Amino acid sequence: MNAALVRETALWAFWRFAAAAIIVVALAAAASAQYCTPDQCDGCDLNNCQLDCCHELPELWLVNTRCAPKCNNLDAGFERISVQRYDASCRRFVKSSWEELLAEEASMPTLVFAHGNTLQHKGAMDQCWDVYRKMRCCPGKKRLVFWSWPAQIDHLRPLLRPRQLILSNLRTKFTYAEYQGYYMAKLVQRMSMTQRVTVGGHSYGGIIGAVSAHFIGGGELRGLKLAGAEAVERPNFRVALVSAAFDNDSLDVGGRYGQAFVAAEKIYVTRNRTDSTLRRWPNISYRCKPAIGVTGVNANCLGENAYKLCQQTLTSDVGSSHYIEPHLGSRRFMNALCCVAFPACAECAKAEQTKPVPPQAAKLELKPAA
Repeated sequence: MNAALVRETALWAFWRFAAAAIIVVALAAAASAQYCTPDQCDGCDLNNCQLDCCHELPELWLVNTRCAPKCNNLDAGFERISVQRYDASCRRFVKSSWEELLAEEASMPTLVFAHGNTLQHKGAMDQCWDVYRKMRCCPGKKRLVFWSWPAQIDHLRPLLRPRQLILSNLRTKFTYAEYQGYYMAKLVQRMSMTQRVTVGGHSYGGIIGAVSAHFIGGGELRGLKLAGAEAVERPNFRVALVSAAFDNDSLDVGGRYGQAFVAAEKIYVTRNRTDSTLRRWPNISYRCKPAIGVTGVNANCLGENAYKLCQQTLTSDVGSSHYIEPHLGSRRFMNALCCVAFPACAECAKAEQTKPVPPQAAKLELKPAA
């Protein structure tokens, strides 16, 4: 009697779990069906939720550009950027240099990640620690280079109406973010790319990553062009854009950041049509365009580079939130980010699939029902 009840309870729990999994996949599929092109990624399973987040923490570096020039003299300003390395044994950051950061670049893959708008340095560091801890979900040795940039509120003039003040700040920070992309490109250009390097960020930080890739691919922007850059693909160079806040056609062929897809071997983009912050982007855009973090990229406008797109709809994971925290709390998102940025993720997944079944588990599978 008890055995039958246990089997019935276990069966009911199994079907409930299966039904929940089907609903999650169905919601993601239904959400992506609203867009021009469906979710795609030729190297990652975008619906994988089975992450083991008990791997080693990344090596952590901090790049702080808040005291560097924002819009002028950027080549000279690059040498004024603060570079620090986190000493885990002493639990503190120590002063470092570009040379030391680059010296270890060939030893492990690197994610260069920029935060979003409005954050002062303290808020940026809170986000840095959140990203740092969640990167335990990514297997293997790895580095996180967190990018703190002047995203704090810039205009406080009381004569401006509140709506004008908000718009003025948003557009000023948009300009700063594009110039930050030049700084990031100068760093990436010095890297050997013997290990995978992924640039990107959240919200306005996505602008920095996309512009960086655009410059690496030989693109021009705001009168700037990266010396020595070429319109060729850089092996091991990738981009990750999380709820990115810029026009949704900017990465298209001939778009404002159109050389990004030329330079990168893969670009990961998240999108969410219910994003309560980015749905207002047409009021901020100079061209009244929707945000890429809402609609994603139209793969039909990428030409021969369409296969490089890795696009994921996260509506069912984060709801209407624009913030980074719900994204970091999504196992589907973390799996995709780890897979895109770190080669060991795919190797770990393959090892799990080929791992032999423990003898005890095999006996349980073969045991006949009572």
